[in-house]
Amino acid sequence: MLGPRVLARLAPLARPVSSSASAWATSGSSSSSPSPSATASPGWPTGSTPPGANYPAHVPLNAAQNALLAVGSGIFGVMDYTNRPDLIATLSESTASSFLPRLHEAMAAHPEGRQILRDRPVVSSQTVDLDSLRGMRRGTVGREYVEWLDRDGITPDSREVVRYIDSPALAYTMLRYRQTHDLYHTLFCLPPTLAHELTLKVIEWANMGLPAAALSSVFGPMRLSAKRRQMWREDWAPWALRTGAAGRCLVSVYWEKRWEQGIGELRRELGVGRMENEAVIARWKGYRVLREKERELRRTGEWIDEPEEW
Repeated sequence: MLGPRVLARLAPLARPVSSSASAWATSGSSSSSPSPSATASPGWPTGSTPPGANYPAHVPLNAAQNALLAVGSGIFGVMDYTNRPDLIATLSESTASSFLPRLHEAMAAHPEGRQILRDRPVVSSQTVDLDSLRGMRRGTVGREYVEWLDRDGITPDSREVVRYIDSPALAYTMLRYRQTHDLYHTLFCLPPTLAHELTLKVIEWANMGLPAAALSSVFGPMRLSAKRRQMWREDWAPWALRTGAAGRCLVSVYWEKRWEQGIGELRRELGVGRMENEAVIARWKGYRVLREKERELRRTGEWIDEPEEW
């Protein structure tokens, strides 16, 4: 299969990328939108940039090499979705020109998103004080995020770096989406099971228009059993489409400034909610367990936030 090591071997064949290739602009862009060619803040990128590259991890590719990456990562990544997230990441990057400029513009259209593009914060174990989040009250964004990480032994450093996008600004937009994926899990209370990963991909597709999310949503369910696949299509897919389409662009949320906010309050602000159909909740154990735990914490007064439907 084509993994990052194999794909990176294409780098010596790549054409040099001119400085103008790293700039991205569209006519009619808002003057208040940070320029994609603007100098990065200390948040990202870090390290030295190799000759011919536009940022430290950049692997410049020509059109043919990029097409090869798209086809190879698309075929193998979608068919082995849960075991090869590196290929899904590569697919997202190799198809970035079809959606990433629009996602960048969506971020720039919101004041919070513009601030993110100026600051370029990075979500990692070096930049996020996880111990501080563990000390917060249950029901805050920060505490629920770290609870989600700790429950399944996940770290903020588990996401792939961006390599194959020429524009540094668009590369950061992709990195931001990638590093905040687990926060979307937290927001919607979705455990990291295959069915709920697919549910989140549908939300991302509807909310941000990501082609890789669309492909995962279409072909990923084939890895579920026939019975489970039918249940997922009836229980989760329609809800995810509605939820993603109705809410504010999730990548424009400055999560680092939201740690102490109640997570239900944040859902209300973003115009999203969780699955509340009791029949659906009863059929999906992983999700049901998380909701039951929250209800117990509410009963004991340990959960500070009101339900988002209030």
